[in-house]
Amino acid sequence: MTLGEKLRSLRSISGWTQPELAQKLGIEQSYLSKLENDRSIPSVEIFDKLCTVYELTPDEMVKELDKDYIRQKLMHIPIVANASNNKQEIAKGKRKAAVIVCSTFILVAVLFFFTAYLELLSSNQRWEYRSLGIDFKHEINQCLKKESPEECYIKYTGSFFANSFPRNTRSQHLESIITKEYRGEAFIKKLDTGFREYHAKRLEDKRSTANNIFLIFAVFLMTLGILGLIVEARFYRIDKSS
Repeated sequence: MTLGEKLRSLRSISGWTQPELAQKLGIEQSYLSKLENDRSIPSVEIFDKLCTVYELTPDEMVKELDKDYIRQKLMHIPIVANASNNKQEIAKGKRKAAVIVCSTFILVAVLFFFTAYLELLSSNQRWEYRSLGIDFKHEINQCLKKESPEECYIKYTGSFFANSFPRNTRSQHLESIITKEYRGEAFIKKLDTGFREYHAKRLEDKRSTANNIFLIFAVFLMTLGILGLIVEARFYRIDKSS
């Protein structure tokens, strides 16, 4: 839309004739006709009078006009030029902020990805420590001082083989512990009665819940950041060509 088209539309809405409007503006009807037909460009004074007559701000007066038309025809009006420059600066500021936000999303996504990949907060390794039973070696030795071997071994292990040497001092109560902490190839756990000896067996790596969450956030933020940059680049090209 041009300024002439805007003026014709405003006059039609107001219900004024050209002579009536020309009189309100204090200009010749022929000059008003040239303005409405885009054969003349208003001076700063006439532009101010047009805004006053129609009770519009300068921004409202040029709001629906084509950007190219404003740049080519109306930049001699200081208030229009300032408003146009301010809008461009605001648009640049918003574009810059959008790029910074999208870039931050991508950087955080990379951080999350490497946190999960390098297992910085949660290890994917799992170890199974297996104990074949509770060993009562000390308790049996103490018992043998007072009772027969058969009574002592049956009391603690549940079995006794007269000709067996060395005799089994362990009851057959299996127990396994699954942990992400490596505690060596073997360790001993003392109990109130007896002790357990655990031996390590490494299980197949399984990604932890924490690392899965980090990877999900990494993909989400990376996608959001890249899409944001693509959209912003498209808007930039549109603004530049308009």
